[in-house]
Amino acid sequence: MKKAMLLIVALLITAPALSTETQDLKGTEAKAALAKYEAAIKAKPDDFDALKSAGIILHQMSRSDAKKNQVEAAEGYLKQAQKLKPDDPETLAWLGSVITMKALFETDPGKQTFFVKSGSRMLDKAIQQAPDNTVVRLTRAYNSLELPPFLMRTKFAVEDFKYYLDLCTKRQCPPQYVADAHANLSVAEKTVTDNK
Repeated sequence: MKKAMLLIVALLITAPALSTETQDLKGTEAKAALAKYEAAIKAKPDDFDALKSAGIILHQMSRSDAKKNQVEAAEGYLKQAQKLKPDDPETLAWLGSVITMKALFETDPGKQTFFVKSGSRMLDKAIQQAPDNTVVRLTRAYNSLELPPFLMRTKFAVEDFKYYLDLCTKRQCPPQYVADAHANLSVAEKTVTDNK
């Protein structure tokens, strides 16, 4: 028992803190952090922070290299986290984004549409719950930008990047996030104009 407690404490000390940095992990750092969070979940299945962090890392890994089992694992972790804290808008936003990704693995247009609509509704609900939450704003912004333009979600990317940049005039935002938001706002605006 004492050994198990020491392992849990060691995992909590060495695992990256749950913050905006979790979503920035890439490559071996992401895999190492994921392994630590998954070990923490095995030791304590109702560890909200570990569940949410594991889901976020798998979500971000899937953005560049989507694999069905990875997306499903992200969904599973985020659903468990949501059950523990159903009012957390960030978890809802990440879960919504993951659910839209499930459309990538479907050939049935009806199922693709279902996943995109279901996930988008969650993202929109997260924005309604926490309009000034920068993580929620950027999660919906990037998701909306990465969906095909014919789905008419790019306008939300424009809205969210503008809103995020406005928030950043009033509070401290990471400079790289601000630069990326400016660049992606231009891309989103051009996409909206080109698809009118």
